[in-house]
Amino acid sequence: MTDESEVPASDTMASSTSAEAVQQAAELHKAGKFVEAEALLYEALERDPGNSDLLNARGVVFSAMERHTDALWCYRDAIAHNPNSPGIWTNLGNTLTHFRQLKCAIECHKRAIAHSKPDALFFRNLGTSLAEAGRHSEAVIAFTRALEIEPDYHTARLGRAGSYLNLGDYRQGWADYEVRLVSGKIPHKKLTGQKWDGSRYDGKRLLLAVEQGFGDTIWAARYLPRVKALGGELYVECQRELIPLIERLGVVDRLIPHGEPLPTADFHGHLCSLPGVFTPELASNPATPYLPAPMDRVAKFRPAMEQAGERFRVGIVWSGSIIFGRNHERARSLTHFLRAFAMPGVQLYSLQKGPTEEELKGMPKGLPIVNLAPLIDDFADTAAAISQLDLVIMTDSAVAHLAGALGKPVWVLLGHVAYWLWMQDRTDTPWYSSMRLFRPRAENDWDYVFDTAAVKLMALIKS
Repeated sequence: MTDESEVPASDTMASSTSAEAVQQAAELHKAGKFVEAEALLYEALERDPGNSDLLNARGVVFSAMERHTDALWCYRDAIAHNPNSPGIWTNLGNTLTHFRQLKCAIECHKRAIAHSKPDALFFRNLGTSLAEAGRHSEAVIAFTRALEIEPDYHTARLGRAGSYLNLGDYRQGWADYEVRLVSGKIPHKKLTGQKWDGSRYDGKRLLLAVEQGFGDTIWAARYLPRVKALGGELYVECQRELIPLIERLGVVDRLIPHGEPLPTADFHGHLCSLPGVFTPELASNPATPYLPAPMDRVAKFRPAMEQAGERFRVGIVWSGSIIFGRNHERARSLTHFLRAFAMPGVQLYSLQKGPTEEELKGMPKGLPIVNLAPLIDDFADTAAAISQLDLVIMTDSAVAHLAGALGKPVWVLLGHVAYWLWMQDRTDTPWYSSMRLFRPRAENDWDYVFDTAAVKLMALIKS
């Protein structure tokens, strides 16, 4: 019913009525009518209890409804009645991956593979669980096996890209990462001209399209001076909130706000394809600061900054965009930050924007924190504020890229499964020379992350 779930047509000797119910439920699932599909399957199970196809299909519907515990019971009940069904085993593995029971999930996917002929879906699901467990070398093998069976399996190639990039294998990783442009991960855009391959384009126009989030645009902006040096006119599509910041690079001939019609061009490309052109291997990575601080905006923050007196000025951000599906895995509450970093000798400054900014209103009065959000209208304002801070401490979001691009010391607090850009087991990053990464020892070990950063801050203040 979904790309990662499997609904066997008839793993058991189900009655024709039950088989018809599975088919009807699949059609309702495809139409997004999950409540109707679940009700239909429930009624069918009343007539045919223990039918593993019905139980499996109901689990898929529950997963689509994000009722993952209910899905878990369905899959386990289905396996009890039909222990040799590969589709049920892989679906159970997917649900266990959601619950971070990754060792069990991996074992389930291996059982699915053992009970079936070579199937790209099962190897892809195994690769996903291995990657979530941080076992990226093994994940590459699983994704590669899926691609050997089905060469055009885009989600498997995208998964392999993430594992290669986590491992620092940029040459292989960037090549696979290009599949995002045809996989549906990136919304399709009608772009004119030829796809740019990094060659000179003297006397021609190159248009670079924006993709993904604010952080990705800031990260890729380091390459714009090098792109401009290769040719004629450089047009760049950009999120409106970033335009005043990117303008300061002084290399883009025209910035087109995201959402407005795109002009014609002789060549086109995407911003997140630039690393594949200019950074084919880890050793060639440019880590030097590349964004200038907007000094004309510094004055508006000066009264707030003067409140610190002789105290150490520390900016904090506790959440990225709430529309990012996995933000809950990387964001923490404001309380975590106050408990760890509101210490003598420190003046905290909130750089947080968006709905999570509301957490400040529930805090007791008199805490050593100044809310800068009312002064921040775009990322150029955020950059002006950061330029006057001594340090930024935050969870993973766009501001981390901004602080790194400015060359400002920034500490990024990471969860167990971090974005591939931060690689594995490193406390530094080849992308930003001023950035330090704080990692947990295990899943959900956030207390250790905050404790480690807090003691480093204490030492920094003492020194």
